[in-house]
Amino acid sequence: MLRQYLFREIALVPVICGFLNQCLKVALYSIVFKRVTLYKFVQADGLPNLHSAVFGSLSASIGIKYGFSSILFSFVAVMSVIVVHDTMRLKGEKGKQSTVLNRIISSDASYRDIADEGPQRVLRFTPFDVLSGTFLGAALAFALL
Repeated sequence: MLRQYLFREIALVPVICGFLNQCLKVALYSIVFKRVTLYKFVQADGLPNLHSAVFGSLSASIGIKYGFSSILFSFVAVMSVIVVHDTMRLKGEKGKQSTVLNRIISSDASYRDIADEGPQRVLRFTPFDVLSGTFLGAALAFALL
């Protein structure tokens, strides 16, 4: 019953995949830090990466339903690669800007009230995080459909 509904409603697979990805992330980081890290549920960065998991599951779902040689799968797969690549590039540049801004803020006395809050956190995406998210998304799509 669930498989038939998910197969018909292909948009639910990435949503379910994103939810399960974030639950797995909370569990993994809670084990690593030896405390409950519920804040990881709302963060896209980390292992596994949310963006790549969602777009990996979407591509795999379209491939399963319409065939991996279909033009629709080709389009969705290319768009998924572009979105994930641009996300990595954007966050990388944002990280560089954050480093420079943190250095400026900590060196200028007029910004002491901001500097007391500590360095600003930036989303970071590593290639391994993205690759693991993509594989997780594809695996969940195959498991659900």
